Amino acid sequence: MDYDLDYEIYKYINEQAEQYVPFRKLLKNNNLTFSEARQKARDFKANFDNLLSEYHIGNNNLVRICCDLMEKINENPNNSDLQYIYIFIMTYSGFLNEIKSPEQQIRNYINQNERIQELSDFLKSQIKNRDKLYKIQKHLKNALHIRNINCSEESDLLYKITLQYYFLYGSSNNKIYRDNLESLLIHINSDDILKSVKPYIIFAVLSRKHGMIQNRADFIPNFQTLFQYQTYNIMTDNGKNFNNYQSYTELYENLRRFYADDKEIDIELSDFCFSNLCSLSEWYYIWCEPNEEIPMNFIRKVYSLKSISFPMICDDYGDSDISEFETEHSEIYEIWEKTINPDMAEELLNMLCNSTDISKLAEKLPYGKEYPLYAEIFLYQSAEILLEEKMLRTAEKFIEI
Repeated sequence: MDYDLDYEIYKYINEQAEQYVPFRKLLKNNNLTFSEARQKARDFKANFDNLLSEYHIGNNNLVRICCDLMEKINENPNNSDLQYIYIFIMTYSGFLNEIKSPEQQIRNYINQNERIQELSDFLKSQIKNRDKLYKIQKHLKNALHIRNINCSEESDLLYKITLQYYFLYGSSNNKIYRDNLESLLIHINSDDILKSVKPYIIFAVLSRKHGMIQNRADFIPNFQTLFQYQTYNIMTDNGKNFNNYQSYTELYENLRRFYADDKEIDIELSDFCFSNLCSLSEWYYIWCEPNEEIPMNFIRKVYSLKSISFPMICDDYGDSDISEFETEHSEIYEIWEKTINPDMAEELLNMLCNSTDISKLAEKLPYGKEYPLYAEIFLYQSAEILLEEKMLRTAEKFIEI
C-alpha cells in the first residue's frame, strides 16, 4: 500500500490543532477527576500487558510484539482478544518512549481509547456485513424469480442521473440503454435480497458492463460475478484510467445519496460491497483528497486511525538527518534501496525481533562502512516499511471474503 507521508503528517498536525481541548475541560467532558483518569490510563496499559502475557506474545520490543501477534492471528483471526491487541498496537504511540507527563499520559489514553472504540465498532460492522455478503453469494446460486412490476418512474430518474457520467454520455436517446436499465431494476426490485444492495449492484453493472448495457439488447448481467472482486490498475495514472475511476467513484457516491432515504436499502452493506469488492475505494484514498464519506475497507480504516508513530522502531538517531544525507548522497541511497531485497528485509526483521545488533548487517551494505550510522538508519526505515505493510495486510485476516 502506498501513502503520501507528508500529507499524513500535515493531516495529523491539523487534526491535533483542531482537536486540542484544555486539560480541565477534557477531564470534565469524560466525567473524570485527575486521579480517576490517571488510574484508568494505568489500568488501560496494564490490561494490554496482561493480554500479551496471556497469549504468550513477547513484549520486549515492537517488532517482537507484532511478529508474535501476526502469527497468532494467522492461526485464529476470529479471536476477539487478538483483534483488540492488534487495534491497540496500531493506535498506541508509547512503545519506545514512554511519556512521563501525567497530563500527556491521560490525553493519550483518552485519545487512544476513542480510536480503539471507533476501530472496534467498524470491525464489528465489517464482520456483520461480510456475513450478509456470504448470504447474498449463496442466494445467487439459485434462480431469481422475476415479478411483473412497474419500475418506469425509477428508471427514468436513474437514466437522467447516469447520463452525467462521460462513459455513459453516448446513451442519450439510446433506447437499448433505457430498456436495459429498466429491466435491470425489475430484476433487482423483484428480489428483496438484491434490492437491499441496489446502489452497489447498479454501480457494479454500469462501471463493469457499461458497454454491454448500452449496446446489447435484452442484456441481463450475471449477478454472481458482480459480487466477485474487480481489480483496477490503481497504481498507474495514464490520464484515461484516472478519469474513469473518478467517474465510477462519483457514480457510486451519487447512487448511495439517491437511495439514502429508502428504508429497504441497506446502505451500510452496499458501502461494504463497494469498498471490499473492487479497488476503487483504495484508489480514491491514494490519489484524491480524502473525503471520508467515500466507503473504506478495514485496512484503510486502520491506516486512518493508526498512531502516526507506528511503526517507528528506533527514533534515537541523535543529530543525524537521514533526509539531508539522502539529498546529498542520492546515488548511495538509490544503491541501498536496490540492495534491500525481500529476503534481506525479512532477515532484518528477524534480527530486530530478537533484539540483535544490526550494525554488522549495515556494514555489508555498499558504502556501509563509510557511513555506518546512516546505513543503520536506512535499515531501520526499511524494516519499518516492511513491518507496516505486514501489519496492514494482517487486517485482511479479520475480513476474508
